[in-house]
Amino acid sequence: MLESLPQDDDFPRAFEAAFGRLQIVVEEAYVSQLEWPDQVVAAIRAALEFGAADPDAAHLLTNEALAHGSDGIARYQRLLAFGSGLLLPGRRYSDYGDLLPEILEHSIVGGIATLIAQRVDHGRAKELPALAPDAVQFALTPYLGAERACEIAAGV
Repeated sequence: MLESLPQDDDFPRAFEAAFGRLQIVVEEAYVSQLEWPDQVVAAIRAALEFGAADPDAAHLLTNEALAHGSDGIARYQRLLAFGSGLLLPGRRYSDYGDLLPEILEHSIVGGIATLIAQRVDHGRAKELPALAPDAVQFALTPYLGAERACEIAAGV
């Protein structure tokens, strides 16, 4: 069961603390790899493991943020922008990088955030790490193609 959520006055502080912890974990995982596809794999695994280890923080960063009106939505958008920035270099790997929609990275990160939010909301946060192969394939397919993304995901 999720712990009681922070009071409205505590939300900005609690969100920033959780977001800071997530950024550190994900960035450390990302930079630990040399090649961009491996960086994405490491970042996704780190984000899913973060959600599994700290479902309260994951809930705060997703569902709770969206429930906090314009301030929460702005903070949630920063979360998506952070993840989008990690995916953006993937356009160099695509034969169609210039043709990919501008919203692509935001949509991919939003999909993964929704996946995390749903599992946490249903008390199934411990399942998140096992979803890494699917999340990796989802994230890499637009850049590397379905076959290569599937190969990489199979190794996760």
